[in-house]
Amino acid sequence: MKKLQVAICAASLAVALNASADLTYSGDGLSGLDYGGNPGDAQFVSGTPDVAQLTTPDLSVNGDSPAVFVQITQPITLSSFAASYTLGTGTTVDPYWIIYLTDDPNFGLPIVSTDGGSINGPSLVHVGDLTQGSITLSALDAIIDPNSGLAYGQSTVAWAGLEIGDGGSGSGTANIDSITISSPAPIPEPTTIISGALLLLPFGAGAIRFIRKQRAA
Repeated sequence: MKKLQVAICAASLAVALNASADLTYSGDGLSGLDYGGNPGDAQFVSGTPDVAQLTTPDLSVNGDSPAVFVQITQPITLSSFAASYTLGTGTTVDPYWIIYLTDDPNFGLPIVSTDGGSINGPSLVHVGDLTQGSITLSALDAIIDPNSGLAYGQSTVAWAGLEIGDGGSGSGTANIDSITISSPAPIPEPTTIISGALLLLPFGAGAIRFIRKQRAA
């Protein structure tokens, strides 16, 4: 079993500020988050501890990519995003981070980390179908977001989550026992799951699989 604590700090998208508000989801609080994937592959499981459980029979780029998301009702400037999780026995592929911007209603341009480790300005990420492939987060800030017409660094975050399935092999499981969102401003509690939004999540998963296929090519 592998226990990890990691955080995301995304340059202008997530400028670290001292006076930040934190919102942590753990225990029963994980049950109110949004889950995406095939039926039964992403779900809240009560126990000791309660966890957001992600499991897939196929960790390859062609497999299911279950995810758990925090929906942010008022888009915020993200200062940090952290989670604590345990990988199932035999699972060697860590969860990785996905961020959707407020001007990305179709979940088509997710910001995806290249692995489950910490992210900072020099770290490599993917955004939707950027032809550059991997790009540093600092460099991304100056690139124009095709939805808003503004630089990515001027965008705010509407969804933040973790997903598994990153080009490995075999089956995999990740049990997430806490997720913490930090922002310079107060963070509103997530609303009740919106069925229409959930219907769009598979499009995001498809986009992410496309990114991974491009990276593997």
